[in-house]
This record gives sequence, C-alpha cells and structure tokens, in this order.
Amino acid sequence: MPVAPRPARPAAPSPPAVPAGTGAAKAPEKPAPQKPAVKYKLPALDLLHQAEGIETTVTAEEIETKKEILSRTLDSFGIEAHVGDATPGPRVTLFEVEPAPGVKVERITNISANIAMELRAVAPRILAPIPGRKSVGIEVPNTNPATVALQGLMRTAAWRNNSCAIPLIIGRNISGKPVILDLAKAPHLLIAGATGSGKSVCINAMLMSLLYRFSPAELRLVLVDPKVVEFSCYNSLPHLVVPVITESKKVPLALRWLINEMAHRYQVFSRVGARNIAAFNERPKAASQPLDEKGDPIPERLPYVVLVIDELADIMMTAKAEVETSLARIAQLSRAVGIHTIIATQRPSVNVITGIIKANFPCRIAFQVTALVDSRTILDGKGAESLLGRGDMLFKPPGASKLERIQSPLVEDDEIAAVVGACAAQVEQDFDMSVFKPADSGGGAEAGGGGDDGTNEADEELIQRATEVIARDRRATTSYIQRSLRIGYNRAALVMEILEQRGVIGPQVGTAPREILIAAPQEGQADGETGADGEPAQGENADEGDE
Repeated sequence: MPVAPRPARPAAPSPPAVPAGTGAAKAPEKPAPQKPAVKYKLPALDLLHQAEGIETTVTAEEIETKKEILSRTLDSFGIEAHVGDATPGPRVTLFEVEPAPGVKVERITNISANIAMELRAVAPRILAPIPGRKSVGIEVPNTNPATVALQGLMRTAAWRNNSCAIPLIIGRNISGKPVILDLAKAPHLLIAGATGSGKSVCINAMLMSLLYRFSPAELRLVLVDPKVVEFSCYNSLPHLVVPVITESKKVPLALRWLINEMAHRYQVFSRVGARNIAAFNERPKAASQPLDEKGDPIPERLPYVVLVIDELADIMMTAKAEVETSLARIAQLSRAVGIHTIIATQRPSVNVITGIIKANFPCRIAFQVTALVDSRTILDGKGAESLLGRGDMLFKPPGASKLERIQSPLVEDDEIAAVVGACAAQVEQDFDMSVFKPADSGGGAEAGGGGDDGTNEADEELIQRATEVIARDRRATTSYIQRSLRIGYNRAALVMEILEQRGVIGPQVGTAPREILIAAPQEGQADGETGADGEPAQGENADEGDE
C-alpha cells in the first residue's frame, strides 16, 4: 500500500562533530521522528510563466467583417437566416446563425466548404443546431490565436474555489471560461490525438494541476512512458510509486499491482465501515488502531493513486489481452478506493481503443486526428478531424452527449522542471519496487534450493527449458518463450530477465533482436548444452526483438 514518502534531508550545515564513544553520539538522530511533521508546501505560482492576461486576440472589427461575409454567403445560396451573436474564444469564434422558419439546418451544413472558402478559414466547424438553442453555430478559427497560460488559469476563482476531489485543468472553452474536470467523478480519462496535436502538453497540464493541489502523502502517481522522453522530466518527483516505467513488459506487472492494491483497499474499507476513500479519510479516529487482513495496522488516511499512460498503442502491441483485461477491471472497480486512470494514444484505432476500454472510459478528450474514422473511434462521432491542432480539443464529459471545444493550456519544459524541483526539494523519493514482482514467480531461494537470483527448483526447471528452446530455435523473445513453454506473459518476462542476468541472452536494446550468447546444440548433442569448448557462441542474433 502506498505510504507517505520521507521528507527530504535539509540542506542545512551538519551539526558539530561529537567525539566517538560519548553518550551524546546519538543526539543528531533524535529529531528524525519529527521529520514527517514538517509541513509540505505546495509549489508557488511564480514558478509558472506569467500570464499575458489576453483572453482573445479577435477585434470587434474582425467579428463584424466575418458576420457580413457569413450573411452574404447564406444569401447567395438562398438561405434565409440571421447572423446573430458572436462569442470569441482563445482559438475560435462562435457565430450563431438563426434560420428562418421552415429552413432546414442541413442546408447550412451542406455549404460548409463554401463558408470556409469565403471566410478564408481552415475547417470551420458547424454545430447544427447548438444544443439547447434555436440556432446553428459556426466555429471560425481566429486569425491570431491567443495562448492560454497555466498560471492564468490557476489564478482564476474557478480554480481557487473549486470543490473537486481531484481537480484537473483542461483549458479554456470557446467563451474563455476555465474548464476543470474532477477526476474522482470522471473517474477515468481517455485521450487521443495525432502527433503534434497537443496531447502530451495537455497531460503535462493535468499533472501540474495535481502537483499544485496534492502533497506526496495525498497523491501517488504511476507514470508509464513507452516513448521514454515524455515523462523523463518527472524522474525526481516524490509523488511516484515507482520510477517512471519505460519498458512495456513492466506495465502488466504495474497493472497487476494496482488490482491487488484495489482489492486490499476494499478489504480495509470493509473493516472500518467506509464505503469510499472520502469516507475512509474523514472517519473519526478509533480508540484502538484496527488491523488489516494481514495483521498490519490500518493507516489513518490513504492517498489517491493515479495511473497515467502516455502511449497505449505501444503497450497493446506487447500484451494486448492482459493489458486490456486489467485496465477494464481497474476502470470498473477502482473509483471507490481512490485509484484513477488517464490513458493517451496517438493511434485511436479499434485495435488500440477496443470496445472494452471505450465502455469503461466514458470521459474522453479528442485532439486533432488524421481521419474521420479516428474521430468516431474516440468520440463516437465526427469533429476531431476538423480541429486545428496545437491544443485545440473536443471534450466529452462523463454522462454528456454534448462536445465542448476547449483550448488546452501551454506548459513549457522549464515550468515543469521548476515545479518538480520544488517538490523534490522537500520530500525524498520512496519507491515501492514490489510493484514489479510477478505474482506467480514463486518463493525465494530459501523455498527450495534455487539459484542466487531467488529462484526455486520449479523456476530452475522452467529456466532450463527456456534455455534449451533458445539454444535450439535461436529465438529469444518473451512472446516466443510464452508460447513455447505455455506460461503467462509475466512469468515469461521474468524468465527472460534471469536468462539475461546469467549471460544466456544479451540485453534488449530498442527494437533490435536480443543477442543469443550460447551456442546452438550440435548434432548428437543434448539441447541446451554448450559446444565442445564449453564457451558460448559469439555474435549470434535472434530473428526478432523482445517484444
């Protein structure tokens, strides 16, 4: 179970040296129990770039000119309608067009290409009609879009006074108003968008929202970054349960740990009579500390746990069935115990965002995608293919059919570094490396005469069989071992790690195949034995990568 990390050691000068052997030698250690009582300070807003204070760059003259063009275009096609109010936003301006009685709204949508040509605009989006209004909306891109600054959003009353359990800043809507999502109510979020659409910047804004609201004792993060470079700036963050996960083969283990943590929390909640994490953390202090199912003391409070996966497609290529099943189970049951998930992908195909995942992630964000079919996959409708990129998004809140157009805030790398540094300076990282321990890996060496790497006799037999398969077939991949030995993926991954440690195979380097360091069995020689000279083969490669 995640616990509060240790406060960072202060940078103050060391206390005066005490002669060895004196009774006062332990004096410097006495303040140690008081360290957890040090109040954690949330990062200062000054670490973020100064907001420019400009909600929109659209002038009144520009709005009137575009109104006249819209009216003239409608008249040229014989469409009787009145161009009314205009609502300027950071990226687009919404023009309301009220058709005359008897005029079908389809007549306006059918001339969208002509409207774009007359306005000299890139992909205007038509809402036919605007939900809850007697008018059609035409969203026209601004000539000079405004930049939405994260600091400006955090200085608004909407952020300062929000009552969300887990607030995430999404951005500014078409009216320039801040949009804040309560992840606790979502309770999981699915994000999709093509390269350069602003997906990763949006995730950074969400992570910054969490860092400006929670201490490491209140929130724990599990960050998955198969692309290696997206979350590297968070490596020193004290909120992390484990170091940023960059190897796809470790993701199923992390998901298994989350499922076990979820089950454990349900057991704990039942023992204290709490229905959810809010009730658990707000319960009155008991006269005697209760114990969990293992006999360990139940903590007074539990932190929220948020899993963030930056690129789901790479992970689904590694272990699709297990990842899909685990994500669905977490999404279905983890809300009450304070475990939430944010998943992003730049390939929103049905092979990545499967029906099971979509059904359990009702809250979605779509950035610009390359094709209409991708928009339908993520939003169940069109629209994302017409977005402008660079933070322009369509937001589908949970339980709502209406899509809201929002501009995501811009977060620079130096802002992230400053905020993460402010957090890391106060609290030391405290990782729980048991996350990566496979559930079916067996006992330690003391369980029965295993190797020095903690394997037992059953494991040794499995490792020997895997060695024979690799030596015979000259293939060293986790999936091939999984199929050949008919074992689970987690156990196959563990076997591969042990074989690498023992020098049977080389390390995985990117997508290149692993190097096989043992000789192929010769004719008349038992599988898995070395050659006549007893030395491993040199420079032989597998025919495919580990994944």
